[in-house]
Amino acid sequence: MTAAAPAAAPAVPVRRAVLTISATRVVTSLGFYLSIPMLGVIALRSGTMSAADVGLLVATHALFRRAFSIPLGIACDRWGARPMLVGGLCAETLAYGLLASGTSFPLWLGALVLDGLGGAAYNAGARLLLARVAQGNAASSFAGFYIATNLGALFGPLAAAALSGAGHPALPLALSAGAYGISTVAGFLVTRRIADETNPDARFGKAVLAPLRHRSFMGYCASTVPLWFGISLLVSALPLEAELRDLSAYDVAVVNALNALVVVAFGGVVGRRADAWSLATRLKVLAIGSLTMSAGSLVCLAPGRPGLYGGLLLVTVGELALITAADVVAVQLAPPGETGAYLGYVTFAWAVGGVAAGMLAGRLLDVPGSGTTLFWLISAALGLAGAAALLRRSVRVGGAAHGTA
Repeated sequence: MTAAAPAAAPAVPVRRAVLTISATRVVTSLGFYLSIPMLGVIALRSGTMSAADVGLLVATHALFRRAFSIPLGIACDRWGARPMLVGGLCAETLAYGLLASGTSFPLWLGALVLDGLGGAAYNAGARLLLARVAQGNAASSFAGFYIATNLGALFGPLAAAALSGAGHPALPLALSAGAYGISTVAGFLVTRRIADETNPDARFGKAVLAPLRHRSFMGYCASTVPLWFGISLLVSALPLEAELRDLSAYDVAVVNALNALVVVAFGGVVGRRADAWSLATRLKVLAIGSLTMSAGSLVCLAPGRPGLYGGLLLVTVGELALITAADVVAVQLAPPGETGAYLGYVTFAWAVGGVAAGMLAGRLLDVPGSGTTLFWLISAALGLAGAAALLRRSVRVGGAAHGTA
């Protein structure tokens, strides 16, 4: 394999590079959370879509936002991360403009496909730039990126709920388009001085197959699916459950804001501690996170507001484990010049979890009573299975490190 050739852009200090990438993420996150968590509420109250339609929209969005991460990650390896970051932001700006232009299932389906692809490109570019500049601070750098994401999540849903309650449901969508437009310009300008790299040997067929032959890595990706399923509940299950429990749009917004507040408050602390963790420790922490999400799903079985708030708050605690370890494990396992592809496979696991959550929520939560109970029991079982798989993997890794396996 030919060594990756550095681009002409001069390198900047690691901390400044991380802050630069995270700054674009704050604005894009605000645009995302102004709209996406409230789409189900807007669609159902417009009278043009059913709960099953909403579930399909959420699943489609998750599919295109995550499933194309593998070819886009390979494209980042080959041609550089920065072009993917900027191009993705352009696509998302157009998508939110389409969402704001009307409320119909075909229009929103096309817009969410475009937004999904744009988001996949942006995330692939941004995360690969972080992996390249972070060096020994990978866990805290990725945690900082997710904290930046949740700064938008903290304020976006509350603002969207207020505008929707005041009779302006389409305004958050238009504001999101504006936020992404600003981010496109800012992303182009602020990433110019971050050193990018290219790997001309990153051929698509070879780059796709290499991780598939890495059995340990593939097993790890499969083990994280329940974790990605868990964090997708805030978008897929929460709006539908709010309707079933006769809760307001503000309840949806407050739960998302509480989720963001926990990540913003504790993500940095956990990330700094996670920089020194071994691979086995990261896997154990992910197992604990999956187990916590399983417990949260069981709490959601309780009727009314307390059950939903308490259960999804436990899911948020599990998310702290995810943001500090999931991407870092992929970076640790990736050979030189293939980091984008490996991150792409981890994101594909996110696609599987997100699509499953959207489809399952749309089908089962459309049937009050038995369907709701079955949905949360299945969610809990998935989290428990993920915890067992990750714990088993951590024991194997720990044993190998001590020469006993």
